Amino acid sequence: MLAPQEAPVYNHVDMLCRIVLDGRDTDGAFALVEERAALGAMTPRHVHTREAETFIVLDGALEAWSEGRSTLVEAGSLIYLPPGRAHAFRVASASARYYTLITPSGFESFFRDSGVLVTEPFTGDLPIPGPVPPDGVAKLQQILDPLGCTITGPPPFTG
Repeated sequence: MLAPQEAPVYNHVDMLCRIVLDGRDTDGAFALVEERAALGAMTPRHVHTREAETFIVLDGALEAWSEGRSTLVEAGSLIYLPPGRAHAFRVASASARYYTLITPSGFESFFRDSGVLVTEPFTGDLPIPGPVPPDGVAKLQQILDPLGCTITGPPPFTG
């Protein structure tokens, strides 16, 4: 058992995250990442070849985009994104707190490998989101390559 407050906290593309359950804890069945972010934090469009992601929104709202369709996912709701489908998401409320369930596990290493370890608590101030610079996208893709995930374009969101 690991209490979430004992997990290291990372700033991953201006989202705070902590790995609550690593695949090593679940015999590779799944991983669970808890995340918090401010309005406007978002991911580029990308495709996973292996794992599905399920976003479970606890507070606030996310806008999920998959294959050209956007869906608002508010607190108490979830969205399942299977492998092989281009997708992205952004925080669509002042802030949001959500779990990302990764099945099967393995992709949780991306948060550790691309994030910056922070000393502030997970419940502390949120990073101010900004666009990922082109050299940052290239670095992310280098980390994603061995995980079978490809960035397919910039975030698909407007406004």
